[in-house]
Amino acid sequence: MVVPGVAIALALLGGPGAVAAGQGQGHEAPHAASARTVEVRVGTYNVCGHGCLPTKEECERVIGRDCATKLRPWAEGRAADVAQDIDEAGLGVVATQEIGNNATPTQTGVDVESFRVPLTAALKEHGYAEAPADYAGTRHPEKGYPLKSGAGRFTYYDAERYSHLDKRGRELPHDLLWLPDSTEIYGKTMTWNVLREKKSGARFVVVDMHLEYRKNGATDPNGWTKNWDEVRYADARRTAEELTLRNRHTRNLPVVFAGDMNSGNDAEGASAIDAFGDLGYVSSHDIAERRTGDEYASFNGGKIPLPLGEKIDHLFVGKGTEVSEWVQIPQTTETEGPQAELLRSDHNLSYATVRLMKGNR
Repeated sequence: MVVPGVAIALALLGGPGAVAAGQGQGHEAPHAASARTVEVRVGTYNVCGHGCLPTKEECERVIGRDCATKLRPWAEGRAADVAQDIDEAGLGVVATQEIGNNATPTQTGVDVESFRVPLTAALKEHGYAEAPADYAGTRHPEKGYPLKSGAGRFTYYDAERYSHLDKRGRELPHDLLWLPDSTEIYGKTMTWNVLREKKSGARFVVVDMHLEYRKNGATDPNGWTKNWDEVRYADARRTAEELTLRNRHTRNLPVVFAGDMNSGNDAEGASAIDAFGDLGYVSSHDIAERRTGDEYASFNGGKIPLPLGEKIDHLFVGKGTEVSEWVQIPQTTETEGPQAELLRSDHNLSYATVRLMKGNR
């Protein structure tokens, strides 16, 4: 079975953001960086590791409900195909979501490690390393449930260019941030990592996010019925305030907030876009000098042909940041065919090439 790769999709898309054949092998080919900035190609990819399984029975066993998108089993080649997507896009850093999840009292069969391990191994073959996100033993501050590995959000980086260690081999700061308003009774978390460019020593922060997915008026398993747009705003704002204003490890460094925000809405007080805007951050999509693949929706929902329109996956950077390109890579350009053969995820991979002010703390 042949799964169309990222290089093919980019070639079909064409345009200035297309990756030339073979470019992904060397990862992010750097331009001549200025003395005050560092260029990084940062991506976000919700890979639907645990949320898209091949049969209704498997969905219900693993995540406690049926899942509409039916993809191949994660560990039977799909994780390796996701890793190839990332490599062919030439990403320097990528924030991934839905790499498994944590067990809860009602969904005891869910885990993280069986989803993390095959992806980490596959990416290692392409020269990527996993940024620390293993929080085994961490427990929810109110409910007491254990959390492991940032609840399925992992950031990976090109190990030739970047590191999560300082020059003396010590781990750079990293942690998780609790978001108490989210629907999950065990709590949602965002993971963040300080990374270092090896050549210059410049440091920057990548935050891996996955906001609440429910639509307004929906009732979650806890019996909560909320305005979930307002919850997304609150959680995004809390994340931005913590990392840009309060956290001593991150507040003086350039920060990229990447992930599945589960909304393209920009309403005041009711969207992640507005929350980040209030703190001086903007979607890289909106300020990019050129855009490729903009016609597609970032959540494809497993539909063939891929739907067009709304972007719910975002990369936010500080206002004034130079963004030379924003690229969304469609999972396929076919107009018909089986999901399991054409798709690796129910989201498209997107990335931005940004110039961040150097932080050398």
